[in-house]
Amino acid sequence: MIPVKKKPEPRPPDFDFDQEVRRPGLSALAELAGNPPTMTRPGPRIQQQATRVEDLSPAALRKYAYWTRALDALHEAYDGICAYSCFYIEPVGGPTVDHFVALAAPGLAQAYDWDNYRLACSLMNTHKNKYTDVLDPFLIRDGWFTLNLATFKVEPAEGLDEPLLTQVKATISRLQLDSRDISKTHEGWFNAYFSPKNGQRIPFWFLERRAPFLARELRRQGRVPPGDEQAPTAAPPSPSP
Repeated sequence: MIPVKKKPEPRPPDFDFDQEVRRPGLSALAELAGNPPTMTRPGPRIQQQATRVEDLSPAALRKYAYWTRALDALHEAYDGICAYSCFYIEPVGGPTVDHFVALAAPGLAQAYDWDNYRLACSLMNTHKNKYTDVLDPFLIRDGWFTLNLATFKVEPAEGLDEPLLTQVKATISRLQLDSRDISKTHEGWFNAYFSPKNGQRIPFWFLERRAPFLARELRRQGRVPPGDEQAPTAAPPSPSP
C-alpha cells in the first residue's frame, strides 16, 4: 500500500454527487428509520425498518445503494488505482466502492459520504469486508509497506515501532497482500518492465500508472535504469503489458 491523496467530492458538470448520491441516500435513511423523507421523489414511501438509523441492518440499505452511481467518478478521481492492492482496475475487472467505515452501526450514517469511499477491486473489498483492522490509505505514510523483489510479497518496513508494526501486519494479513495472487500480479508487471516475453518493455511511466506501488519500490530500491523515469511530453497511446 501507498498513501492515497483524498480527492474532492465531484460536482457538476462532471458529476453531481450531492444530487445523485447524498440527498437520495439521506432521505432513504430517514424513511427507513420512520422519519419523513428529506427530498421529494416519485413513488411510494420507503417502508420503515427501524426506529433509529443506528438500528438499521446493512441489508436494509442494499436496495438504496446510491453509492454505486458514484463509481465512475470514483474510478476517474483516483486514476483507476485500487486503494489497497495498488493495481489499476480495468472497468471490466471489478471496480467497487469500498465504505472504509463499513455499512454497519455506527457507520450507516456515512453510507452516502464521499470521504468514506475508497476505490477498491472486488477482491480487496471482499477481504476487507466490515473489519476494522485495515489501515486507511488516506492516513498511511510512504514507506510503511515494502515489496520484497525476490518473493514479490508485501512486507512491513524495517524499523517500525509498535503499535504501528502490528497494524501494518494486520492490514497485510486481512487484505492478503502477501498472497500468491497479489505476488504473481506484482511479478507479472515486474517482468513486463524488465523481461517481457515479446521483447518490448513497457515504459516506466506506464508502470507507474498501472502498478504504482511496484514502481515506487523499484525506485526506492534503486532498480530503475537511468533515464527510464523521464515522463512523455504528450500522452501516448497506452501499450499493452
